[in-house]
Amino acid sequence: MNHWIIIAIYWVVAVGATYCIRAYNDKKNRLKIAAFKALGITTTPSLWKRIGTHAAIVFLVPPLMPVIIIVFLIDKSLKHNKMKKKMKTETEPQEEKKYTAKMEENLSNDIFTQASKVMLDALIFGTFDDFENMLDEKVETVLYRLKTIKGKADVLAYWWDWRKRFVTTKKVTNFNVVMSRYYSHACIRIEEVQLIMFQIEDGKIVKIVSLPERLTSPYSDDNMLNYPMEYRRIKQFLAPLEESVDKDGNPMPLTDRIPCLHCGTESQDLRWYSIRIPNWFYKNWNLGQVSVCPQCGRVVEYKEVKTEESDDEKDLPSEGSKYSDKGNAFSEYAEKMYSEDCVGFLENAMDDEVVSELREVVRKAFADNLIPQPSEIKVEEGYRFEVTMPSNEGSGDITHIRIVDEEGNATETLTEHLVVNATEMGVWQLYLLENYATVLPTVWHGGYNRRKYILKESDIDNIIPLKFHDLSELQAQDKLMPCVTIGADEAEGHLLVVHCCYWNDWEGLVGQQVEYKLKNGRVVSENSSKEVLYQYHCGMWF
Repeated sequence: MNHWIIIAIYWVVAVGATYCIRAYNDKKNRLKIAAFKALGITTTPSLWKRIGTHAAIVFLVPPLMPVIIIVFLIDKSLKHNKMKKKMKTETEPQEEKKYTAKMEENLSNDIFTQASKVMLDALIFGTFDDFENMLDEKVETVLYRLKTIKGKADVLAYWWDWRKRFVTTKKVTNFNVVMSRYYSHACIRIEEVQLIMFQIEDGKIVKIVSLPERLTSPYSDDNMLNYPMEYRRIKQFLAPLEESVDKDGNPMPLTDRIPCLHCGTESQDLRWYSIRIPNWFYKNWNLGQVSVCPQCGRVVEYKEVKTEESDDEKDLPSEGSKYSDKGNAFSEYAEKMYSEDCVGFLENAMDDEVVSELREVVRKAFADNLIPQPSEIKVEEGYRFEVTMPSNEGSGDITHIRIVDEEGNATETLTEHLVVNATEMGVWQLYLLENYATVLPTVWHGGYNRRKYILKESDIDNIIPLKFHDLSELQAQDKLMPCVTIGADEAEGHLLVVHCCYWNDWEGLVGQQVEYKLKNGRVVSENSSKEVLYQYHCGMWF
């Protein structure tokens, strides 16, 4: 063997022995303690450590001098790196993840909201006493498609361990208490992907269901925060379920699925069907599975399996899918203003190749009151309405409704030269006028602006994702039909509030509320807000 290899191995062994001896010297040594006590030494001198570690080797074996140099260099390097790391830690503290826990606005303070708060306290702060007191002795936790945990002790142990695995390690930091319209009760939303729902009887939690917010995909119609399907509206599309499978066609048991949280019927005891719903937006069929509770007749779970192209839609039955024609005075006026005559005229004009002539035709059409003249709104003398068709340049555009002077100069805002009567119909006409562009032609990305307004109940039949769902809760709360409320006549002016629902393929069903403050017929302030009543995304981007 090469003598340099032998020397190298010798040095490595010697360096290792040096650190082993140093570690040994750091331990309590009875002989050393006795000697120091006899000499009156209370602390070990640093010189002793150095001599005790190296003296015999260095002086008795001179060839080991390189070992001393190596150990010195290693010590210096380790000390330098340790100081550098300490300085970096002190000067650049790492950002710590913080917990966020929010309550959705306007939640009723019922037993479900209280249960959500108590469980949040248990998961975030580890205070399980109140949570334990709310649990029934036979409580169950259903982990969707995994397992069911039964009994108070085992359920507590599971959630304690869940907190230890996910909360204390800060893998989960975002919690919210939100309204699930699926069951019309509050639930817990975790990291915007997981839900915790409850069944409560006599003030006690009898079931806790942990499940994904969307059972299939972000674009599927199985969001557990949305309104459930209504059995009588979908029964025409149902067939007995021969075998439950997932989206990839693999067998999927019916146990450990979503139970009926109204009456407690277990998932395997529900009536299961395969469902084939037409989706005219894509000209295909959504295939899925649905469970119906035999006790209360409610749709419990809808899970999309896959989508197939439609062969023929002529045989599609329509019985049982119609809403009533109920509307009101606001509905009737809006239908005239948003009539197919006006919208259709502009849609056809978009196909005209003679753009320069088209602009004049459209301008004249509006000047000749193609827009029905609002009975409660007047345009100042010297001004008129004008429409500008969407431009084909850039990434997209919408139709613009403006007020211009005699020379064609547009005003900064639509309301700048309008006089509006402080009546319900006056602000309703103003609202329709301001939102006119949402029903008129668009180009490319401008299409995100398109809306379908819910002016009467039968309008829901033209919105495929909505027509199969149970919206009775919205109807009971008078949130579907347009309405206007008038506040007190204050010194600053009249406050009038417009509420109207619309459908957008990228938002879903939205309830919009606009507050107008009028003084002497002029709009002095305007504030708009909206609430997403049914989340939806068509899955398409322009």
